[in-house]
Amino acid sequence: MDMLRPRSQAALLRLGVPLTYRHGDVLLRESERSSHVMLLCQAVVKATVSLENGRMALLSIKVGGDVIGEMAALNDEPRSATVTVFGEARVRLIQSEEFQHYLAEYPDASIALTRMIMQTLKWADKRRVDFNGYPAFVRLARAVHELAANYGRRVPEGITVDIGLTQRELGALVGVEEDTARKELRELKSRGVISLGYRTITVTDEKALSAIADGNGEPR
Repeated sequence: MDMLRPRSQAALLRLGVPLTYRHGDVLLRESERSSHVMLLCQAVVKATVSLENGRMALLSIKVGGDVIGEMAALNDEPRSATVTVFGEARVRLIQSEEFQHYLAEYPDASIALTRMIMQTLKWADKRRVDFNGYPAFVRLARAVHELAANYGRRVPEGITVDIGLTQRELGALVGVEEDTARKELRELKSRGVISLGYRTITVTDEKALSAIADGNGEPR
């Protein structure tokens, strides 16, 4: 919502109905036929997709201020991903017709939505480039670096990412098995780059993490 003008923000917050969800609740389900959108007022959610081999791929993470479900609302196609809640979520459920009227009335909102979709596609493109160009250790460092930049909060020890990602989900984000993700996270921890807690990662050496993410400092 930060990209919207105040008048457009206020109008968006009046749309739909308010709902509250708990940790683990599914907001949208892959392949289902529905066309509403959801405005995340206060939430952290993950979008995942099922692969042919039965594994899960983590596509993106969305937070408060983001809109989810917009593609199905605009093109009347089945849902492309499953969206699941971390922690507690407060959202506004907005029917497709109401949302489209809003976009027509507030052109800056339409532009902001286009930018948001482009950012999501850019995230996916970046993951594909990483898969082809970097080993697992660097891919994981790049993902942690990006998560810290986008979703981290400053603490005395560094930057904490506490959005509830498991090591399995972090591995899915960079295309490796859970055991590999665990091994590479331990390597980052042993170097003093990060510290680990329950579903949290704290970046304790931002400069070192940035260097590894750039392809320097790969383990032998």
